[in-house]
This record gives sequence, C-alpha cells and structure tokens, in this order.
Amino acid sequence: MPQQRTNRVVWVGTLLRPWPAFPVGVIVLLVSSFLYVWLRVEPRLEYHSCGPYFYGQRAFLEPFLGRPGGLANYAGVFLAQLNYLDYLGALVFVLTEGMVLLTAVFCLARIGGRAPGLVALVPLFVLLLLRNRYGCPVPALSVGLFLALAASAANVWSPWRRPWLATTISGLISSLLFCLAGLWSALLFAVLSCLFVFIRMGSWSAGLSCLVLALAAPLLAVGKGNLRIAELVNPWPGGVNWALAAVLYASVPVAGAVLAFLPKPAATPPAPRPVRWVQTARLGEGVVVLAILLGWAALWLTFDRRQKFLAEMNYHASCGQYEAVLAAAKEVKALNDPAKTRLELALYHSGRLAEELFSFHNLVEEAPSGAGEQCRALSQPLFELGLISDAEHMACEALVMEGDRPDLLRLLARINLLKDRPQAAQVFLNVLSLIPFQGEHANDAWPIMDPGMPTAERAFLARMPAPVLTNDVLHDELPVGRLLDVVLALNPTNQMAFEYAMAVYLLERDLEKAVEHLRLLGNFNYARIPRPYEEALVLFQELNGVSFELKGRVIRPETTARFHQFREAARKLQGRANGRALMAANFGDTYWYYYASRRREQPAEAQTAAP
Repeated sequence: MPQQRTNRVVWVGTLLRPWPAFPVGVIVLLVSSFLYVWLRVEPRLEYHSCGPYFYGQRAFLEPFLGRPGGLANYAGVFLAQLNYLDYLGALVFVLTEGMVLLTAVFCLARIGGRAPGLVALVPLFVLLLLRNRYGCPVPALSVGLFLALAASAANVWSPWRRPWLATTISGLISSLLFCLAGLWSALLFAVLSCLFVFIRMGSWSAGLSCLVLALAAPLLAVGKGNLRIAELVNPWPGGVNWALAAVLYASVPVAGAVLAFLPKPAATPPAPRPVRWVQTARLGEGVVVLAILLGWAALWLTFDRRQKFLAEMNYHASCGQYEAVLAAAKEVKALNDPAKTRLELALYHSGRLAEELFSFHNLVEEAPSGAGEQCRALSQPLFELGLISDAEHMACEALVMEGDRPDLLRLLARINLLKDRPQAAQVFLNVLSLIPFQGEHANDAWPIMDPGMPTAERAFLARMPAPVLTNDVLHDELPVGRLLDVVLALNPTNQMAFEYAMAVYLLERDLEKAVEHLRLLGNFNYARIPRPYEEALVLFQELNGVSFELKGRVIRPETTARFHQFREAARKLQGRANGRALMAANFGDTYWYYYASRRREQPAEAQTAAP
C-alpha cells in the first residue's frame, strides 16, 4: 500500500511539474495559436463585420470613464483595431497569451508552492475557444484578465509578513481593479489574494476578508445608484460566451488551489524501481500530450465555419470581390437575409443573377439576422440601383443600430456628393479619418467635385445609372417591386433594376408580376430567355392554364421536358421521408423546387406543384 501511494503521488506530480518538454510545449502552443488565428480565424473578417472601431477623441473616451471596467474595454477596442491585418491581429492575440501565461505562472508558483507546469496553459486554451467566435470582445476580456493576474503576481511576491497588512493592501488594489477592469477582475484578484493569505500565511479570517473588501466598492457603487446590477455583472460589450468567460477567470484560482492542496512528495522518498518510474513518468507525460491534442481537437471542431463564411461574404462584397462572395455562399447551409442580399449583388456583378440565382439551394432555408446588418447590406445595392434616398435611409438606420462603420461612412459621403451636398459629405469623411487605418480613404479634398475629387471616385460615380432617383417614393418595405418599377420607368435600359425586380417577384413567388415583366426582355441583350425566367413562365402557364407569348422568344423544349420530370418526381415522392432530399438532389437548382419548398406561404392553388 505505501508503494502504491508513492506511485500515485509521482504520477500526479508528473502531470504538474515542468518536465523538460514544458518550454517546448509553450513555444509550440504560442506558434500554433498564431497560425490558427492568422489563417483560420482571419481577424480582418471580424474587423469588417463586427468591429469595434476606435476614435482618438475625448468624446469617444468619456463613456468608458463613466462605468467600472470602462478603461479595460477602451484598451480592448484599441487593440481590436489591429485586426485590420490578419497577421497583426494574430500577433497581438499571441502576445496577450504570453503575458497571461507569464503572470499565471508567477501566481500559481507562489500560491501552490511548486512549479505549475502545463496546468498554466489552461487559460490559453480557453482564450482560443473564445477567439473562435466572431464578435466576442476577447481583447477586453484579455486586458481585464491580465491586469488581475499581474496585480496578483505583484501582491503575492511582495514582502508582506502580516496577514492583515496583506489583506488591507489587497482591498485597496481590488477597488482600483474594479474601477479599471470591472467586477470580474477585482474578484479574481481577491480570490487569488485570499488563497495566498490562507495557504501561505495561515489565516482564514484575513483570507476571507480579502473577498469582503473586494465587494465593498461594487456594493458602494450600486448603493449610490451610479451603477445598475446588469452593468455590474456584465462590464463587456455583447457577444460574450458566459460559460467560457467564467472558466477563463476561474481557471487560475482553481489550479492554484489544486496545486496547494495536493500532497507533497516526501523530502527523501524511497527510490522506486527505475523501470516503474520511467513508465509512470511517461504515462503522465502521455496524458498531458493527449490532453493538449484533445484541446486542439475541441478548438478545431467548435469553430463556427458558417459564421466565418457569412463574414467572408460581407468582407468580399464590400471589396468588390464578387467571385469570392459566390464561393463562400456555396459553403453556407442556410443564408440569412443580409447574405442573400450580398449574393444577389455578387451574382449581378458576375453577370449571373438572371441565370443562377436559384442554383443556390440555401435560398430555401431561413436563418436569423439583425435588422442593422440587413439595412447595412441593402444600402449598397440600393445605391447602385440609383435609389439614392432609400440607400441613404438604410445606411443611416444601420449607422444608428451598428455604429460608425467605415463602409457606411464612405457610402454616405458618396450619397451626399450625388445630392450635391459636399459639406455633408465632408462630415462623414472627417469621422472616417479618425478611425485607425481608414485615413487614406478620407481625402480632405474629396468632396470638392471639380477638380479635386480623386480619379477613382470620379469613375465610380460616373458608373451610376442615369437618371438616379433622389426623391422619395412611398413604399412599405425594401426591396419592393413598385420602387424598382419606378426606376425602370425612369430608365427602361437599367438592366440591374430589371434583374433585381425579377429576383424580387420570383423570390416572393409573385408569378403574375414576374411574367408581366418578361415583356421587357427586348430592352436587353439576352441571347435567350434566362433559365429561371423560363421555369417561372412554364409554371405560370401550368397553374393558370394559359399560354403566354414573348415576341421572338420561345421556351426551350428541354425546359418543358424537365418540368414534366419534376412534376412526375414530385408525385411519386410526395409523403416519403426522403422525398425532399431526393428532389433537392435532382431539381434543387430550379425555380420549381424553390417555389414548391415555400408552399406553406403560397396560396392553396399553387401547392399543386409541391413535392
């Protein structure tokens, strides 16, 4: 029995001690974290789609000064600007990991009374899990964590000899941390101080007093009415995974307690047999390596690829890289409304909106999205369609809901140029120039229409459809066919307006309006009727029992034959569990499949085509 206990202690100690691979493990983890964030997460996608954006003005700083933890959030917003470049955002994240690791090792070594070993890597893995999600304020979380650990490391290595002196100083530092980094950082520091005073100084009462003093400043702030409970508990912006945030802040105190209360090996332990010791040590090291591999597997598998693809669509659409938008759209199982809007814009600029809109099966599925994001996505196509007032309305709505984003500021400047309001355009450009890395897009001379406007902007505005609609037209929501019909009435050769109107009517399953607009095909140089238009026309004729003639254009025989195949397959597969999957595999690129898949929103007479 004694020998078994000794082996158990040696095995546990092997897990915790800094065995020779510890420095190698740290280097490998930091390097792999850099590559993972740089190449897989791609911080620039988060920067563009989620922000946040930093402004070097006193007015931007003041709201942060008015709440506990505001300065840490302010520093986090500043660090988030470096996500503008993938490698720079990854480098900042790894440097943050390194500082957290260094301070965690100092705290654990002092509280636990032994070298912590690889358990000090746990906070780094949790930070990586948090970094897996776009929109999570990882820089602010990291700043708060680092401040608490750095203050704890300085406190536990200070030359305090009396427990109550250490407790008093701990209370003062907790209050300071509460003001700088919020409640969570103050509590983390207080818990680590409590463990140190109790374990190393042997005073229960002084240790618990550290926690009591740490709560004094928060309770005082709540009692005076300067702070609400929600702001006290949640000092960060939205997007925080609370479970992971709790694990992150609790990982170091839990590891410190485990290290402190584990049995210490005897000063002169009985020498175990060499073979058994080697086996035990290798077993412990193998468990550590396995745990690290499992951590990386969990990290890889929990990454939200759909969120990344949607962010890619957002980023590439704003950069005019439309083929990349289409490539990302094919990888998403269900597109939300902003993604569908960007897909339509990319298809139009690729010359494929009329032909390939319904080639994307994920149009059938619905996914939630924010109203601000949808307004932001709509503003650009409305601008290009010539609906200037509606584009301005959508951009301003998005500006209110999502904040001052560079693409919105740039678009509003262009809108004001078209409306001959150069001074208003200058206001948006001035705000744009305050954002780091965006100054080159905010040339002070830009609003001067002649001769100072840059050549690229002059060419962009020259491509705008003429005439543009700068006056308001009454309508219910965007986009609507009536509004697009007004644009077509102003400019019957506006191909973008025609294809968007057809897309609106087809997506809304308004076959009568869609077929009516097919009379305008002669205004454009289509070699033949685009396939989705043919399919809609065939379906309209079948449902209404009429024949619709287009001057000089006929429906191809293969389209009619495929429709009969669709109807026969729908009849045979109706009611079968795998019927929809089989229909999607054979007819998922047709308008008929889209129309039938949305049959619950369609009048009863239209459901005859449903599988």
